[in-house]
Amino acid sequence: MKLRRTAASLAALAALAALVVPSAAVQGDPDLVGEFTGLDGLIYTSAPPVVHGLDGELYAGFEFDYACGLGGRRLENSIDELAKFAALLRKSGRRVVYTVAPGKTWGLTDRLDPAALPHGLCDSTGVAQQNKVLDQRRPDYLPLRPLLRKSSRQTYWKTDPHWTTVGASIYSTAVARALSPALGRAQDYSYAPDSRWGDLAAEAGDTNQEVAQRAVPANGVKVRTAPGAPDWAGYPTLTFDHSWISRPARKTWPGHTLMLGDSFMWYALDSLRPIFRHGRFVWVGKLSVADLMRAIVRADTVVIESYAAFGSPMGHPAFRRAVRHALAKQP
Repeated sequence: MKLRRTAASLAALAALAALVVPSAAVQGDPDLVGEFTGLDGLIYTSAPPVVHGLDGELYAGFEFDYACGLGGRRLENSIDELAKFAALLRKSGRRVVYTVAPGKTWGLTDRLDPAALPHGLCDSTGVAQQNKVLDQRRPDYLPLRPLLRKSSRQTYWKTDPHWTTVGASIYSTAVARALSPALGRAQDYSYAPDSRWGDLAAEAGDTNQEVAQRAVPANGVKVRTAPGAPDWAGYPTLTFDHSWISRPARKTWPGHTLMLGDSFMWYALDSLRPIFRHGRFVWVGKLSVADLMRAIVRADTVVIESYAAFGSPMGHPAFRRAVRHALAKQP
């Protein structure tokens, strides 16, 4: 009965966890919709769906509500909870790498227009607090913002809250480096044109596709779909569950690797797949609890990613209880 209650609560969490940003212009924290109290104690109104930055950058308005209304508090708590999940996996003998993916408000803070911030100084104060949280050092945690900021290439779409596949390749290389410095050095990319309709473009009245660069793995690793798994055509085709095999083995991370994430990790799949000999990506909240537990038990390495503006069911105590129970049952 206890396990059934745990599974039911976890399923409810997964159903409520919209860890995809594709309708980012209309998403946000229910506590911050309408009027809310900012960090400075003043009352603010929710930001418009799209906020204009410098050089044509478009930002999701709800990220500013999150910054002004909550500052670093909830983000710190989210990372604390993910850290507990990572520690649970590490204690079971698994390798773990986890990160919180910075949306564009944090990844491109220098492109924010101070005159256009919907809540003024409250926004810049909140963003600064959250950046400090994102950049902290923890065991098994990857702080990505400094790496993204150092790149000379376009790491985020101008008309979308997500990183480009170039930004995603920076994440993938960081994951490889965290597992093995030699593996990190072996990652290489060529670049080709890429285009898409950004999630924020329509709200801003822009009907044109945006053109940017696409990062294409160039390290000589061949990837194929694992036997019995649904095939995937690659980015930009959407997938919620994908398994693969990469060769040659000497250029890949051994064992079975499970990647638990959301739309930011999906953007990185093309660059993540060549790193892992036997890999599986699961978009958290899109898989049954039973299947997810089986995937975790089977994994030797677990790579975890969660978008900064949303909490993750992976950080919920009910999720950890279910994982702990599943791990205890393994032979």
